[in-house]
Amino acid sequence: MDLPRVVFFGRTGADALAFFNLDLADWRGRRVLDCPGGPGSFTALARAAGVESVAADPLYTLSLPELERRCRDDVAFTMERLALSPTMRPDFDQARFRQGKMEALEAFLADRRDHPQAYRAAALPSLPFEAASFDLVLCGHLLFCYAPIADGGLSEQPDFDLDWHRRALAELLRVSRQEVRIYPAHTIERHPRVHPWVQPLLACLPPGWQGQLEPTSYDEGFEGETPMLRLRRHGTAGLLPPEGR
Repeated sequence: MDLPRVVFFGRTGADALAFFNLDLADWRGRRVLDCPGGPGSFTALARAAGVESVAADPLYTLSLPELERRCRDDVAFTMERLALSPTMRPDFDQARFRQGKMEALEAFLADRRDHPQAYRAAALPSLPFEAASFDLVLCGHLLFCYAPIADGGLSEQPDFDLDWHRRALAELLRVSRQEVRIYPAHTIERHPRVHPWVQPLLACLPPGWQGQLEPTSYDEGFEGETPMLRLRRHGTAGLLPPEGR
């Protein structure tokens, strides 16, 4: 499947927990950044679990009606592409996939209305946050996902090339005190493989950081392993929750 732009639709908080291998109880009382947040419900779910969560997305400059319209249009557009895509398993429940997007949108709109301070207009590779201002930084369905088609991604344009990925990753690491988790770390195809840019990015990690791939249980219609990339800062063992020790 190919996409001419980054589509604006979100995942439910439950989906995010699955593809980030995340247990919110381990991060209660800590600060988490979801970038890009899109019209997803993770921030609302995290707050209810006692986690201070901030979402960042360039489209948060838009009004709530505009955000809703953009999301509904992008969901419809993407579902049309998915229906014709050979990358999905025949048994993948696309109706349920779409329903999840609508559920996430409704939760997002309500939370954005009630907690506007938790949603910041910002875009990689330059974020308006101080260094090490979050304990955990999450980045879903942007890096690797929107790499050019020839490199295993969805993009029809070369905007998100390897150099952009290096700068974006450096920025995610800059604002994190402990961890960064990125999903997907695989190519977007029927039988995914580890994205070819994972190793070049791991090779240029700044001092003090280490990374590893972790399998996930999240099902987005592919066949095979769909790993997440987890990056941790050395010297934070005493700060990490039990799951990260």
